Amino acid sequence: MRDRIWNNLSSIKFQSKYLDKISRKSHNFGNIYSFFLAFTTASSVATWAIWEKSPLIWATIVGISQILQIGKPYIPFIKNEREFIEMSLLFESLYLSYEKLWFDNEKLEKNEQIIEEQFYELRRKELDVNTQFKHIVCPEFKKLINEVNIETDNFLKTNFTVGDNHAR
Repeated sequence: MRDRIWNNLSSIKFQSKYLDKISRKSHNFGNIYSFFLAFTTASSVATWAIWEKSPLIWATIVGISQILQIGKPYIPFIKNEREFIEMSLLFESLYLSYEKLWFDNEKLEKNEQIIEEQFYELRRKELDVNTQFKHIVCPEFKKLINEVNIETDNFLKTNFTVGDNHAR
């Protein structure tokens, strides 16, 4: 049971951290996207002189910005920013429950059956979160995954005893 609790604890912590970073990236990308659209819209009105000198280039820029404006609500990475952070917070809450279960199990404060029941209750809650957000596809950025893996490992090493064979 100890290994199962640890594996889920570390996995949930990773998911929480990763979704938090994805949410931030989504927010930043959305801001850049919105700035580009606002800039091209505002500048298309303000630069009639450029229209006369380079109408094809400017018409292309304006046309692309209009297509991007229409498509913005359909770009999952941008439109799911709130869901990413909500999932992150739910996973962080689950992490705290797994952490408590871990320490309860280590202290042997509860019998094995109670620990196992709590473990499966947490697994059910994890499934509930995944079911609630089944329509959300989280992008996989390899560089970010590696970064979050390192952060998660460091977090777990810092917050769990180094002598523990599960601390990484």
